[in-house]
Amino acid sequence: MSPPSQALTLSIPPTIFCAGSDVEGEVLLDFRQLQQENIQQVYVKLRGSVQTMVQRDKKTKRETIPLIHSSLDLWTQGSAYPPPGTDILRLPFRFRLPENLPPSFHYHTWAKSGYVLYELTAVGVRPGAFQFNRRLRMPLAVVPKDTMGGKLRDSMASLGWRKGEKVEKIRKGLWGDYSTVQVELLLPDMPVLPLFTDIPFIINVTTTTAPLTRSKADAHPENKPIFPAPPAMHTEIDFRLMRIMRIRAEHMAAESIEDVAYFLGANTIPSKLAVDTDLPPKEWVVVQPGGREKGSGEEKGVWVQRARFQTHVRLGVPPTFLSLTIECLYSLDLKVPFPGIGNDVRIDVPVTIVSGIDAPLCRAPRPISQAAALGEQGLGYAPQPPAMLDLPPAYWDVTGRGWGDLGEKD
Repeated sequence: MSPPSQALTLSIPPTIFCAGSDVEGEVLLDFRQLQQENIQQVYVKLRGSVQTMVQRDKKTKRETIPLIHSSLDLWTQGSAYPPPGTDILRLPFRFRLPENLPPSFHYHTWAKSGYVLYELTAVGVRPGAFQFNRRLRMPLAVVPKDTMGGKLRDSMASLGWRKGEKVEKIRKGLWGDYSTVQVELLLPDMPVLPLFTDIPFIINVTTTTAPLTRSKADAHPENKPIFPAPPAMHTEIDFRLMRIMRIRAEHMAAESIEDVAYFLGANTIPSKLAVDTDLPPKEWVVVQPGGREKGSGEEKGVWVQRARFQTHVRLGVPPTFLSLTIECLYSLDLKVPFPGIGNDVRIDVPVTIVSGIDAPLCRAPRPISQAAALGEQGLGYAPQPPAMLDLPPAYWDVTGRGWGDLGEKD
């Protein structure tokens, strides 16, 4: 790693870039520091690659596929000087991202890993033996360009509902009659789900008891739940987003499934969730009328109980993508628990997630110097853009990233 430099500052708005768009910014040269550090040339480069690793049976395979390899010369000694009254020379630059790029992505375990990395680097060249070049490296968040998601976002209020449904027969113990549980997951009826958008979801739970006589129904204590009782609070439901990955490195492949977002239940903070809950009174439904005639028997029926939960979620994960060596898919997972072994009801709904943007998403500019970055966040960590795209801290760790497979020497 090259030493920190006080001479170089890389200024670029915190942005989520989309494929096909421009990456614009400035390199600021402090001429007082420039002379002290003997920097005689400055250029900026943009790099991107897909990197995978699979380990199995003491064998490790790695594969790297380059995506971007661009460089721009910005300054050489004597070519330009700061304006009068200042020591700072501003050097603007612009790169055009290729079309059809996969999104920024980072997944790592000891046995497999998959990265889609993008990085902008400003380089100050210091000639001579044992003179290390100065570098300021900034990872970039990139997503595919998407026009469909934006249109769907604008028309979401007028869309109908798409439904995932599961009906199960359950009973409390090993013997006895079965009750019925119906769980529905409703989401907007659209082919893709865009990022950075409030997406409504409705969860309906309907339970129907095994048939019982009216006298037995009336004898049930009022303060005791009637099996199978639907959830009374949204905290009793687990609703999450799962990521399904397939990673290949040369001839070796691996798969992985992990939870990447939590909407209800586990790993959420209930006080921060906005959930509308509807718990209508239980309903007695007659299935066998009783009567006074001889042999007619006592009235039988079932208790029907319902619960409805409605909320909105906002997605920030890297969109669904398929590259030569990484496949990234998503599925919504809903689990409604009931007492008894094996009685939980689960629904999995595959979804395609898109970026929902066709131009870069910018926020207020924030100039960043390498020295400031090292001082604020520790050795090797570049400051992150606004927390919109969910990428782990390791994505922004510039010390752990190498471009040796692409022939980079500096």
